[in-house]
Amino acid sequence: MKIASECKQIQRLSACLTEISLKELFMPLTRNPVYMAAEKSGCHSACVIPAAILKAVEVALEMALPKEVRVTFINEDDSSVRSAD
Repeated sequence: MKIASECKQIQRLSACLTEISLKELFMPLTRNPVYMAAEKSGCHSACVIPAAILKAVEVALEMALPKEVRVTFINEDDSSVRSAD
């Protein structure tokens, strides 16, 4: 699968990840191959892509429902809402 991202780190991450086993899917963050590949690829520690990859694997294996996931920031000073989509 070709990954369409302008981010060089995500392009490197996609090249590092070719498959993941069920056992690896549930490994702790410090030993999880997705997060290890993200670190090796230079992804920022707040990058949401590694979590999205793990969620996509869970959905593909029918272990989770395909639900929309969103990170939302609310500025309490002016009540505006900003989503990181």
